[in-house]
Amino acid sequence: MSSRIRDLSIDDLEHIQILCETIWEGNDYVPEIFPLWMQNPLTKTIGLFEEDELLAFGNLERIKNTDIAWIQGLRVKEGHRETGYATTITNILANVARNLGIKHLWYATSSRNESSTRVAEKCGFHIADKTGYFRLYRPYPDHPKPSPSIVPLNVNPERLHELLVQNPELVESQTFPLAWHFDFKTLEGLTRLLESAVIKVIMDEFGKLLGLYCFVERKRKEERTAAFSVFAIDKSVFVDIMSRMIDKAETLGADKAVFFLGPRVTEWALGLGYVADEFISRRFLLYELKLFEL
Repeated sequence: MSSRIRDLSIDDLEHIQILCETIWEGNDYVPEIFPLWMQNPLTKTIGLFEEDELLAFGNLERIKNTDIAWIQGLRVKEGHRETGYATTITNILANVARNLGIKHLWYATSSRNESSTRVAEKCGFHIADKTGYFRLYRPYPDHPKPSPSIVPLNVNPERLHELLVQNPELVESQTFPLAWHFDFKTLEGLTRLLESAVIKVIMDEFGKLLGLYCFVERKRKEERTAAFSVFAIDKSVFVDIMSRMIDKAETLGADKAVFFLGPRVTEWALGLGYVADEFISRRFLLYELKLFEL
């Protein structure tokens, strides 16, 4: 049976819902955001069909006024996986991005999602960044009270960028993670990334940056999630940050808290006593395909 590929429209929402109904026990986020993709002039969504059945799809989203784009929401219908459909969709979207002059094509996934990582690698992507990753669920574990001697300070992207330049050992990668997203560690990238985030930093009495954490909240259906990114160079500061973040999740009434961790704190997190075994070696990965020589 021959297949065909075409652009998707809002009229394909039912196809999307049918394909996604078995993904994550029916809790896939894509049917919820698909209408937003259709309204966004910076996106292109394509699907692979056999007759009238949607078997695979993916979305390309350009970041406005940049040479960056993301491949998002790559899905293959149950019963049709391991067929090469995801690779086909990804390669087509990469060619679209190339024709648009995109230089940095990004693709984020969990290290536990072996099918997804294989697709990225088959299509020529390489790992550009990675973070530690774990989740906690309500009721949250017992934890120390935050220290009254540690005072986190709110900062804006401009101040954060200045501090990261002055303290390059805190975030050594070129990109910065926030929840399930990344952007460059430039002023422009941080400004885009942190538009709706709360940023707090902890410094010593000499102005040295010892740690930082960022927070965003996500609501989906009936579930509320608190997502945090954490970096630190002082272990006691990290433990204090964790206590503050768990307190924040409890205050919000969040159903779960998700943590994205820099390299040092990924190792320190194992000593907290409440990171489940399934997350010990788990990482959240940023893949990049450079479409042009920079």
